[in-house]
Amino acid sequence: MKATIGKEEKAVFAEYIRRNQLKRSEQREVILDAFLRSEQHLSVDDLLHIVQKKRPDIGRTTVYRTLKLLREAGLASQLDVQGQARFEHDYNREHHDHFICNNCGEIIEFSSPEIEQLQDDIAARLNFKIQGHRHQIYGLCEKCIARAAAAEATRR
Repeated sequence: MKATIGKEEKAVFAEYIRRNQLKRSEQREVILDAFLRSEQHLSVDDLLHIVQKKRPDIGRTTVYRTLKLLREAGLASQLDVQGQARFEHDYNREHHDHFICNNCGEIIEFSSPEIEQLQDDIAARLNFKIQGHRHQIYGLCEKCIARAAAAEATRR
């Protein structure tokens, strides 16, 4: 099934490139393929590291520019985590929100029909038409809470 999803996303990207009269390049294809194979929230450097295993000649600027194109084509979305942009798949994905650890930067995805309904109810009450949103909730992940508790216990 992953190949089918990748095939459709590659077609969307090819159409975006054509429609915007951009050059189709093998480097962009390699970057797109690596991005589609990853299930992580990738930084430019994360993706660069993956891509350079196959193609050491691809540079950071090319990865950055390709991620920008993927965003513009609707294939990727960007999260800002601890001052660093991270990218995730966005094409045909169910809506979800994120818990982001302030300590280690871990990103945990979640969905909540109750939160979605609540915001729709509030928007209706305020006569506000929602066109999109993103919840990013910041705090500490389970591992960082445990580390802090262990460190506190050793100090006692």
